[in-house]
Amino acid sequence: MPYVYRCRQCRASSPPGLRWKAEVYRQQHRDVEHGALVPDGERIERVAGSGPDPDGRCVSTGAVLAIVVVLVVAEAVVRWWS
Repeated sequence: MPYVYRCRQCRASSPPGLRWKAEVYRQQHRDVEHGALVPDGERIERVAGSGPDPDGRCVSTGAVLAIVVVLVVAEAVVRWWS
């Protein structure tokens, strides 16, 4: 999933890459161009159209797993009481 670092002040952006690479570009840009200060309006953003966010998918998987566990427990309780 590609990410891009963008500095609004300089109108500069990094090439698309992994998030950690965008973070490295951000730190290098801050050090070289802004004297290690944080420029106003900088951001790391996911490249549009590059696919779903993996963090969102993990949350969805966790919710589905929780529902399955609740259903299994409910079935066990119903069988035990029958």
